[in-house]
Amino acid sequence: MALSAVRCSAVINASKALRMRCTANFVRRATVPAESLTEKVVDRVKLLGLRQIYPSFPQRFSPWLGRDCMFSTRPARYSTQSTEQDKPSPPKFNEVTRDDSARWYRMGVDNGYEGRYPYVWLRDNCRCSQCYHPSSWQRSSEVADLDPDVIPSSEELIDDGRVLRVIWPDGHRSEFSAEWLNRQRFSESEKDVLSSPELQTWAGELNGNIPTFKFEELMNEDEELYNWLNVLNTKGLAVVSGAPTETGVVQSLAERVAFVKTTTYGDTFQVFSKHEASNLAYTPKSLCLHIDLPYYKYTPGIQMLHCIEQADCAGGQNQFVDGLNVSLQVKKEFPDTYKFLRTHELDFRDAGVDYRTYHMKYRRPVIEHDKYGDFLCVNYNDHVRAPYMSLPVEKVTEMYKAIKIFNQVMYRPGNFVQHRLAAGEIATFNNGRVLHGRSGFTITKAGNRHLEGTYFDWDETYSRMRIIREKLFGDERL
Repeated sequence: MALSAVRCSAVINASKALRMRCTANFVRRATVPAESLTEKVVDRVKLLGLRQIYPSFPQRFSPWLGRDCMFSTRPARYSTQSTEQDKPSPPKFNEVTRDDSARWYRMGVDNGYEGRYPYVWLRDNCRCSQCYHPSSWQRSSEVADLDPDVIPSSEELIDDGRVLRVIWPDGHRSEFSAEWLNRQRFSESEKDVLSSPELQTWAGELNGNIPTFKFEELMNEDEELYNWLNVLNTKGLAVVSGAPTETGVVQSLAERVAFVKTTTYGDTFQVFSKHEASNLAYTPKSLCLHIDLPYYKYTPGIQMLHCIEQADCAGGQNQFVDGLNVSLQVKKEFPDTYKFLRTHELDFRDAGVDYRTYHMKYRRPVIEHDKYGDFLCVNYNDHVRAPYMSLPVEKVTEMYKAIKIFNQVMYRPGNFVQHRLAAGEIATFNNGRVLHGRSGFTITKAGNRHLEGTYFDWDETYSRMRIIREKLFGDERL
């Protein structure tokens, strides 16, 4: 049976068992024959029950993912010749034993997994019509009615071992399928592949090779929309080509995902030279590398800049740097500076009149991590660093030394990517990770340089990606 290839930038399979690593020589949007995969990878694919790989089987790779590439293939039901018999049979319970002292069940499933399921958790997650509202995916029961020390009266396996029925002290009955419980593994559960992606760093190798997607395909094909959003999630930078050269296009594209984020600059903003500009972006001056709106408590997640008109002018190159890569370089070469930038906050401020009169302020570390210690974002923008500093006075000089080092690493030639947007191109990037800037420009002939920008956020983006995965790839909700 021939398996359909799925572009590796498009799909990171929800199951870790279906994720593999390979090394290959990449050409832009090239196909790589299966013969080039290592014997170990081929054996792994066979082991996972993906039937057979023919010598001519083409696996698409996206060159920007690097030589150590994450890819996944779809199970047989996503191939061009899938049948009902290819679907695995639902799991069954091998055994269920109770431990009233620990207040949990020990359950074994015929796929080899053994888990522990606390009584109170099972009672809280009863799926009957009294306790759960399936169309809203919400529980109807309340914790006020829950006894944390509850112990079941009895239990039995029904439906040939596929369902556990539990009777509670008040006579209430709950039923749990082995298939559903098998996926509920508490701290052992697999991380969400979207909100915890495997980030891929980049540098100057993206010059002339930024991942590019066609506007029309993004507007009409869910799989390609997913491809684009997945690149933004893992790589952080992509260009969209072939967009109409008119205002409103970025809002239409954002609304394919969810909706735009309204800011002090409006739903969208027009970037061209203005008299009494409210932002340096609205002048022909150069813009240093920065993220947008660090003075917001909740900074925009994704930014888009659409080139509507590109004047005949000198300069005006768009510039990009991977803030994750810069942070890792600082960590390796200047560990004390890295620690300082993670643990001390810098003040940002913006004030003026645009969409409305505003005075925004917030402080945050230059390098920010989440509660698990994983990279979250960078917060750097020289133009809107506040004149005041909330640091202890004895730390002020050290902060200047630290941000000077960060700036020097950021501007290393090997880290720098430049791309002069053509009319109809849209630069799209992770605003919390990709620092962007612009060289100054001088218009030499008639015309103007006109860009339109907007933002949208990651929460809605992840939601859209999950919906696409459920529709196209069969992902199931917990």
